[in-house]
Amino acid sequence: MSPPPPDRMPRKLTDMSELKALTHPIRLRMLYALRANKSMTATQLGDLVDESPASMSYHLRKLAEHGFVKEVENGSDKRQRWWSEANEGGFSWSENDFSDSPESLSVAKASMDSWLAHQWSRLHDFGRTSESWGQDWVSAAFSSDDVLRLTAEETKTMGTEMRAVIDKWRRHGENATSGEREHVMVLMHGFPTTP
Repeated sequence: MSPPPPDRMPRKLTDMSELKALTHPIRLRMLYALRANKSMTATQLGDLVDESPASMSYHLRKLAEHGFVKEVENGSDKRQRWWSEANEGGFSWSENDFSDSPESLSVAKASMDSWLAHQWSRLHDFGRTSESWGQDWVSAAFSSDDVLRLTAEETKTMGTEMRAVIDKWRRHGENATSGEREHVMVLMHGFPTTP
């Protein structure tokens, strides 16, 4: 399976100030909303995350300072500022890139904690409200886990292959016009563990 195209490759983060900008829970919700909706205004984001447009504008500026979001043109409405995610491939980081100081490593760990808390809260929300989505969506939703015996390099290769599968289905969803479509969150994690 081929790797994702360059415009879909995650942006590698190595600067501590970038991670600090991502640790805020409201900013995480905003990034996911922009990823799902392509472009939104501060007012639309505020309605979605139950915050004021002024608060959203502040957080958008902080995210834009670090290149996570960008202002975009959206039709003829020049009165509103429209925003989108700056990198369609998202971003990634490794604790290894922040191990040069205890402070950097602490920021990397706090950022990871924020992301994991956000992801698992979304999964928990689905579990609490699954019946409201209807039988088709409840049947389609999946959770899977396994314990494999792999080397570090094999784990990295598996992650690349899984990312290519996700990119294939992303392109399919973006180009398809039939069927009842919803935003579907897919969580992938691979890490060493003790049995």
